[in-house]
Amino acid sequence: MNNYKNKEISEIIKSWSDNSNYPIDHPQKIIDTFADALTEIYAVPEIQNKTATNEEYITIYNKIMLNPIFDSHPIGFIWREDSQEFLEDIASATSMADNIFETVETKNAYLISLAVAFKKSAPKALKDTDFEQASLIIYEKIFSIENPNFSYTDLSKNITDDYSHLDDGQALAFQIQYHRWMILNKNILPETSYMRNRFINIVIRKNFPKHTPNPESKTETSYSESHQKLKLEIMGHMTKGLEDKKSEELNKWVASFVNNVMLVYYGFYKWDKLRGDFYQVIDLEKSQFGIKLPDQYEDNLEEFSKYIKIKDN
Repeated sequence: MNNYKNKEISEIIKSWSDNSNYPIDHPQKIIDTFADALTEIYAVPEIQNKTATNEEYITIYNKIMLNPIFDSHPIGFIWREDSQEFLEDIASATSMADNIFETVETKNAYLISLAVAFKKSAPKALKDTDFEQASLIIYEKIFSIENPNFSYTDLSKNITDDYSHLDDGQALAFQIQYHRWMILNKNILPETSYMRNRFINIVIRKNFPKHTPNPESKTETSYSESHQKLKLEIMGHMTKGLEDKKSEELNKWVASFVNNVMLVYYGFYKWDKLRGDFYQVIDLEKSQFGIKLPDQYEDNLEEFSKYIKIKDN
């Protein structure tokens, strides 16, 4: 992201209108919605007088801009029925991530919304292969945003994955499919990524509680059993049919993933949606938070062991 101090809000909003050929119902209304949010951002005194640091700007920007993306102004997409035209529309829709939004968090929040929305609103006559190709376009866009310096040399492209889990367009299914696609097509699972952290947050809400003694109570614990069950579940989703991809790197990634789920679920760390990461809880009532949860396997395991003692670590 470029330094906000070098930008004029009027020029930014004008550029949106110059690139408004999106497959969206009432595109100008959507642009106006995000323009209102940006105007609110630039009205914050520290930004208006340009004393905010770039990091402070990002925090303020995410706090205000994420709301119209996720909540009050869902984007209505309009797709053409021809397969090739539909995929062109998907590509055009993904370009909105770069044309309007500034941060990794807002770009990916929009793309996740797109990934869920297109499956619900796409023409009924389209084939499954059209949906798969549309998902690949979105996957590639998200990956390029999170890994701008990644080298594509000697990579296999668009390997087919027959594994399907919760194939209903919902957030958990999208996260699993995206990360499996990374294993197949990019051969990496980044330690640090906004998508990985959203995945953790979704599992905390939807999956991990069923592995605890009592989903209604966090005080009833069986750390070792819960850790092992979730680890087996996530490893199953990530590697089913990909046995040759089971590596030490993947095992470490899944182990850190499960550690992070438990640290946040039991309140030792807290998800900060504005910064897209997890931070140590010092005083929840006073909103005081410490270090970011370590990503590297050894550091992550050491931090996990400070709070939770289990046998299978």
